[in-house]
Amino acid sequence: MARVSGPSDRRGAGRRLTRSIASLALAVSLAAPASADVERVRSALASVHFIAYTPRGFDPGASAPPPDRAALRADLALLRRDFDGLITYSCASGLDALPELAREAGFRAVVLGVWSPSDSRELDRALAAAAAERGVVVALALGNEGLFFSRYDAAALSAAFARVRGERPDLALSTSEPFSVYLEAARASTLPRQDFLLPNVHPIEQPWFGAAPPATSVEFVANVVAELEERFSLPVLVKETGLPSGPSADGFSESAQAEFWSALAKRLPPTRAHAFAWFEAFDSPWKPARAVDAPPDKRAREAYWGLLRSDGSAKPALAEVRK
Repeated sequence: MARVSGPSDRRGAGRRLTRSIASLALAVSLAAPASADVERVRSALASVHFIAYTPRGFDPGASAPPPDRAALRADLALLRRDFDGLITYSCASGLDALPELAREAGFRAVVLGVWSPSDSRELDRALAAAAAERGVVVALALGNEGLFFSRYDAAALSAAFARVRGERPDLALSTSEPFSVYLEAARASTLPRQDFLLPNVHPIEQPWFGAAPPATSVEFVANVVAELEERFSLPVLVKETGLPSGPSADGFSESAQAEFWSALAKRLPPTRAHAFAWFEAFDSPWKPARAVDAPPDKRAREAYWGLLRSDGSAKPALAEVRK
């Protein structure tokens, strides 16, 4: 016998329809024209092991001396043992050399980051590096959480996207924001059209994190990826996720970090539709002093996200990549 809908059923159906319409509108607003080479991105998602990389000791948000090329080569030689793709954060301070050095080291794909999309000089360097290394640069990532932390505004980000679209319509583009920005209609509407999504998905920032079993964090990341795929029908490459390996006084450990990555690799194997980058390459002892947006009791953990320690030695989590 067919079930007859009552008022509550109709309200539920109405909410689902409203949500579907909103999701469709967001998908239309974020999906870029089809001229960019998204096929290269999809192929890289399915076949490349990406690591999110900032050079050891270098802060992309500070006016610091650039790392020399020998230091960059040393970093890349360590990382190339286990990864063949890089996601970078900046093309300032000489970091526009990374695509060339990555190719020389044997990396297959680079998502080239621009820290300040409103900086025309950094954008110049990114476009020049992408043109010089077309074989390895598969996409540009314009900005990292700059809207969320008000380092630039939506108009500046859209202008940067428009410039790159005009000069390199074949080059896939994205930006990185916390996943919630994509899932809230008002904030998502401020994002420019993208060829793939590059969200940051950090379970540690969720209110349930401290009381939930470890498996919840992995399931959370997988659920966010599924929701983004459903809403936007775009490839999804999670740029940042994971657990820090310290400080131990706050309940973090290298073994728990390794367990997270082991479980995530099993739960979310790479496909042409989605993948994740391992976050991040090296510990960053300088980060706590720069994490002014974080509460004081959460700043110490910012030093411990690496799969390698700041001296280049491997943590247990790196063994999960090798599996």
